[in-house]
Amino acid sequence: MAMLDSGALLAGLLYEIPTGAFADLVGKKKTLTLAFLFLTIGNFLMGVSSSLWMLAGSLWFFICLAYAFYSGTMEALLYDSLKSLKREDQFDRKMGSLGAVRLWAMALSAIIGGVAFNYYPGLPYLLSGVVSLLGFVACFLLVEPKVDTEKYSLKTFFIQNTKGIRVLFGDEYIKRLSWYLVVTGGMMVFIYNLLDDLLAVEYGFTPTTISWLFSVACLVAGVATYFIPRWKIKMSLRKLLILPIVIIALCLAVSPIVGMWLSALLLMIRVIGESVYQNYTSVVINENTDSAVRATILSSLSLLRNIPYALFGTFVGRAVSLAGGAKNFAMYYGIVLLVLALWFGSKLRKV
Repeated sequence: MAMLDSGALLAGLLYEIPTGAFADLVGKKKTLTLAFLFLTIGNFLMGVSSSLWMLAGSLWFFICLAYAFYSGTMEALLYDSLKSLKREDQFDRKMGSLGAVRLWAMALSAIIGGVAFNYYPGLPYLLSGVVSLLGFVACFLLVEPKVDTEKYSLKTFFIQNTKGIRVLFGDEYIKRLSWYLVVTGGMMVFIYNLLDDLLAVEYGFTPTTISWLFSVACLVAGVATYFIPRWKIKMSLRKLLILPIVIIALCLAVSPIVGMWLSALLLMIRVIGESVYQNYTSVVINENTDSAVRATILSSLSLLRNIPYALFGTFVGRAVSLAGGAKNFAMYYGIVLLVLALWFGSKLRKV
């Protein structure tokens, strides 16, 4: 399992930047179509896998590639489509709707997948394959907005791959924004992929109650993600990027002094905060970048955020033990996250 997980993480990192450049050069519609095709093949192969290497191959070569193609492309396509209709001011609301659907689907899938597994271990993957196939068919109905898509060539492909990093750390404001998003986003990867699970176990939740807990958290977060962009919040994008991280950090910092059920409430707040943070990250990146490099930049940002987890994720278990458990580690982690968010956030000028 450790090999599968680490291999998937490494594969995702290797695929991330090239696929972002691919989307910007050949078009978002074609890239999304390929993403759902690879996801369909990967899910069906996982569902019928009869060996470890067949399972690994379907995960590393198809599913990881599919997510790399999808990463950033959907957001870039949505913003370009709205921009071509002169309705880009609706982007945050549309992202809120997409985020809500994603969270509600995760909540429903956690329950359906658990039931399906009892009938046949590969059935959850086969069901995912059916849904992915529907997504593949739906991609043919998409309309590519007429903005900045270049003709693909090997030369322009390699040039495009360097543009994402150059843009992220070029202009002074974008450079400061990028540092904030990379640092806070990188720390969020540890929370989402590891720390939340460790905390749930340490608070005494069973595997069944954990699945239900995360399902409820996703349902609640989906409602919040849907409605928050529709509220007339009188805050700058700068504050909307910083506030969710501050709230998440404070929720972690009080971990040693709360009980089981209050910890469940704090988990829901963290899931809501993470969804709002991701939503406004997309808004601020899309509003400050050109269409020609939008998907490349989003892929580059995703890569930079995941590198710390890839390098240091295996050491977190030892750090948790040294800290005296997940609760104590979460307290220290929350304090560090709070300090870093306020430090890097203070360097951002208002958007």
